[in-house]
Amino acid sequence: MKHFMTNTLSCIIVEDNYLDRIAVEAEVMNFSHLKLLGSFGNAVEAMESINTLQPDIIFLDIDLPDITGLQLFNKIGSYSPICVIITSYPDYASQCFELRIFDYILKPLESHRFNSTVQRIDDFIRLKQKANAYDILFKQEEVIFKVGLSTVKLNCIEILYLEAFGDYTKIVTENKVYLTLATLSNFLESLPVGKFMRIHRSYVIAVGKVRSLNVKNIDIGTSVLPIGKTYLKEAKQTFK
Repeated sequence: MKHFMTNTLSCIIVEDNYLDRIAVEAEVMNFSHLKLLGSFGNAVEAMESINTLQPDIIFLDIDLPDITGLQLFNKIGSYSPICVIITSYPDYASQCFELRIFDYILKPLESHRFNSTVQRIDDFIRLKQKANAYDILFKQEEVIFKVGLSTVKLNCIEILYLEAFGDYTKIVTENKVYLTLATLSNFLESLPVGKFMRIHRSYVIAVGKVRSLNVKNIDIGTSVLPIGKTYLKEAKQTFK
C-alpha cells in the first residue's frame, strides 16, 4: 500500500548484506514521500554521501565491515538525521537509546514493522514542525504553550501520557497531541508530584488513567504502553 504525505523525506541506506539492502530498498519504494538518495554496502562511502547530501533519514545496519553502524552515526556531527537501526543483534538496543536512535528494528525485516516506523517518523516530523513555535511553561497544575501568537493552557489532568522523542516530548491527550522542546526527564520533574510515573525510558503515564497492567504493558484505556523492566517493580507496588 502506498503512503502519501506532503513533505518529501530523503533517506540513505547503509547495509553490507546485499539481500538485506535490497529488502530495505523495496520497503522504501512503497512510500511515495521517501526519496532514496543512495544505498551503500560500507560506512566509508556512506559517510561521504551523508555529509554531502544530509539526508533526513538513515536506515543503518550495525554490523558493517569497516566501522560499526553506531560508530558511523557518532561521526555525524554537522546535523542530526533521524536514524533507524535495522540489525540482527538485539543487544545494542540500550546503547542505541542513549545515542537517541529513533527506532530499532530486528531482522528479518517485515513490512508491517517498517510501515510502523515510517508512520512514527511522519508523526514526528509533523509535530516537530509545529514544535518550533512552542514555548513551555509550568504553572501549578497547568502546562502553558505558546503556539504562534496564541497561548494554549493545558490542565495536567488532561494528559494521558508523555513520550520521548530525543530532545522533544510528545504530550498525548484524548483530543490532541503536542510536541514540546523539552526532554522527557526535564518534563517529568516539572509535573505535579505523585500524579505521573515513568514506566519506560520513552514513556511517562498519568497515574489516574491506568486501568490495568501486566508484566509487559500498562493499559490506560486509549492506549497500551510498554513497561520497562527497570520500572516494573514500582508500577506493581503503585497499582496493586
